[in-house]
Amino acid sequence: MKDFDRFVSTSNLHELIAEGEHEQQDFKYKISDARKIARTLSAFSNTTGGKLLVGVRDNGLIGGVKDEDDIYLLESAARVFSLPEIELTVQYHEVDGKRVWEVDVPEGKHKPYKVDEQDGAKAYIRIDDENKVANAVLIEMWRQEQSNDSKRPVQFSDREQRLIQYLKDYERVSTSKAAKLMQCPRNKAVNTLARLIRWEVINWDIEDGQFFCTLY
Repeated sequence: MKDFDRFVSTSNLHELIAEGEHEQQDFKYKISDARKIARTLSAFSNTTGGKLLVGVRDNGLIGGVKDEDDIYLLESAARVFSLPEIELTVQYHEVDGKRVWEVDVPEGKHKPYKVDEQDGAKAYIRIDDENKVANAVLIEMWRQEQSNDSKRPVQFSDREQRLIQYLKDYERVSTSKAAKLMQCPRNKAVNTLARLIRWEVINWDIEDGQFFCTLY
């Protein structure tokens, strides 16, 4: 990342800004907290990748990068606070004498990407324009994907059939409710929900901070 200032972006900065902040894009006026930036890098890596524009205010106005030390905080976020490390591509724009960094974060191949928080490592996902903590089901789903575990069976178990029938009747289910329906410990329910998501039998979403599953 030492040569970040050698790479001029070919993107149209004004078109990017006009898109606003969304699942794959975030604005940062400046970088003052490496751990906070690591959350965004984690969220992009664990979702579908994304772009960070540094030197752009939340309202889309170009302020420009004020401090070259920001790049070292960015590098710290990617290499020190991210577990595992996250590889970034950093390019820049020059607009009216102001410099904006365009930071591209690819979708990761070794999920989950966690952040070394003060109260323990946490993985994040990107929902619309916000970073959310990934719950146990998503962590388990990524674990299964990495190990290529749990191939789809010919038929569902009785527990899985009860869960699927419930979703046909009531549309959504929480992890705790799923454990009760399947009459199994929470960790078993987490494992089952992760498998069903991977098999594209059910889908997941987060609403008002609550994780739930629906039929695909």
